[in-house]
Amino acid sequence: MVNLKRTREDILFAVEALIHHQGFQSTGLKELFAASGMSSGSFYNYFGSKDELAHALIDFKWNQIKTAVLDPAQASSNDPIAQVFWMIDQLEAKHLAEPDCAGCFLGNLIVEVVKQDVAFQHHLMQVFDEWQATIARSLKAGQNQLKPDIDPDSLAEQLLVMIEGALLLGRLYSEPTRLQRHFDAVRQLLRSALKA
Repeated sequence: MVNLKRTREDILFAVEALIHHQGFQSTGLKELFAASGMSSGSFYNYFGSKDELAHALIDFKWNQIKTAVLDPAQASSNDPIAQVFWMIDQLEAKHLAEPDCAGCFLGNLIVEVVKQDVAFQHHLMQVFDEWQATIARSLKAGQNQLKPDIDPDSLAEQLLVMIEGALLLGRLYSEPTRLQRHFDAVRQLLRSALKA
């Protein structure tokens, strides 16, 4: 018997890069079938619609970020502030390693799909709220290193906004040095919140 979960993940992995670089709305069903190596009938055994695929991709990509960046950040150091710096460094390295920075997959979907269906808006808000809360937890754990007037929740939000802005402009300009400058600004924001 075919392992449906494994095949579903294989499809998501196969179509993710295409959608990341080309855009969700710009990618037609025939292209999705070709990229996944599946017929339309087989494809629809796993996803009832293109929108269902998009929701599955949101969860798939979010799990990748947690597995490759957020969870290892927690294990990277006993110092919670160092964990946040590690997360920033890993996100920068990941996007610099791409030959053509396509920005944040999830951030790109915000631009493309949130006005199409409120379900996408709620789904992506849930993901970004969880991401922000993960950063905030580390900042709260290291609050003794922060200046007294720094609110960890606000700082977490500012860091995530700057990261997403850096990746959006990274996609626009596709210049590694510019992307590095933007991530340096993210790190500088965090450094400026620390006690002297």
